[in-house]
Amino acid sequence: MAKNPKVAKNRRPTRRPRAAPSATDIEDLAAPPGSRAAVGPTSATATAAMRAELLLWYDANRRDLPWRRAATEPGRGEERAYAVWVSEVMLQQTRVPVVVDYYSRWMARWPTVHSLAAATQEEVNEMWAGLGYYRRARFLLEGAKQIIEKGEFPRTASELRRVRGIGDYTAGAIASIAFNEVVPVVDGNVVRVISRLYAIPDNPKESSTVKRFWELTGELVDPSRPGDFNQAMMELGATLCSKTKPGCSQCPVSSHCQALTLSSQNTSLQVTDFPRVVPKAKPRCDFAAVCVVQIAHALDQGVTCTMDMDNLFLLIKRPEEGLLAGLWEFPSVLVSEGKTDAMNRRKEMDKYLRQLLSIDVKRRSSVILREDVGQYVHIFSHIRLTMFVELMILNLEDDAKQLCKEGQDSTKLRFIDENAVESMGLTSGIRKVYNMVKAFKDKRLKEQSQVTTRKRGRGLK
Repeated sequence: MAKNPKVAKNRRPTRRPRAAPSATDIEDLAAPPGSRAAVGPTSATATAAMRAELLLWYDANRRDLPWRRAATEPGRGEERAYAVWVSEVMLQQTRVPVVVDYYSRWMARWPTVHSLAAATQEEVNEMWAGLGYYRRARFLLEGAKQIIEKGEFPRTASELRRVRGIGDYTAGAIASIAFNEVVPVVDGNVVRVISRLYAIPDNPKESSTVKRFWELTGELVDPSRPGDFNQAMMELGATLCSKTKPGCSQCPVSSHCQALTLSSQNTSLQVTDFPRVVPKAKPRCDFAAVCVVQIAHALDQGVTCTMDMDNLFLLIKRPEEGLLAGLWEFPSVLVSEGKTDAMNRRKEMDKYLRQLLSIDVKRRSSVILREDVGQYVHIFSHIRLTMFVELMILNLEDDAKQLCKEGQDSTKLRFIDENAVESMGLTSGIRKVYNMVKAFKDKRLKEQSQVTTRKRGRGLK
């Protein structure tokens, strides 16, 4: 620990040009010859000081977030636990400003775990639409049902890990914040803080390194305020200890930071070298033909309760397992990269509609319009999906209800009107496809209107 913590704390690291890469590996730079001992909290006294400094900073600088307000209400452990659970699941892979609005709407509709357990998966999906990683929403609902069946909300991390979808991180967050259990939490922000405090040069994705992060964080957790300490660590990583521009001069624990000390002693080492940046795996490239099927006329209006008008859209429910499980989309079929031309895409789509939905475009309907709308690339965590979008407007010779009966599984398809599509909780990718089609149709109508106006003008001459 530095002899004068205040001086170390307020010290602004000297800015210097980044040195050119050399043959020296970062592992060799972690403990250069002649450097002083690690300044991480390596003793009980240093650990206590680090806790106190971090909590003092957190009390003065923490962001005012709705789930934190819920977590501070006394005597309401289960409600606090539910609020922490929902917020932590939403915050995985999603930025805080986006989560705030989703969290508020969610809690207004399902304020308790009991109310959530009574919801349907479709209702949950609609509320979740736009957050991505929809498996999280499914696990929330399944976990809520499991908790209600058990009769009580688990209060320890070990018990919480038995709930569907709750892993080490979420279990630690709920147990420490809601029930004051002295357990650590380790997310990406905490990994960055710990990696710099101890100048850990190892691959942060390797299991042995992950285990080390958990052990070190567990040693640091404040026994009297474990929940606040864990939130302070995450807050520090999310604000001052950022990936590329760490605010070391304002950091409350900079006097304990080994990465900062080493960077001041070696010009070829920077605080931002920790944690080690691991190149992401190149995403797989997939290609899909997507057909927005619009039914211009339905003989039967009783297919669903929302069908009180013509112009219906066909939606397909995805399988209950795998990518975007259980969500609704427009008819979509994967095609190989070498068969993304219009002829092959339409051939595959016609086959799909005929086999799965008993729609034979050539025999049982008249095609009013079928045109390519454009392409849209949607990026998943591991897939780069290029969607080739077309619009097909049909005038069916059979009623839509009969088509549902003839399909292989009528629970996996539906015809809904435009108002229902607008209000439905579609994924961001499918919503983009729908908006592309809307813009295409609006453009066509405008062009037709201009042609009609010009014809009328010529007729008046």
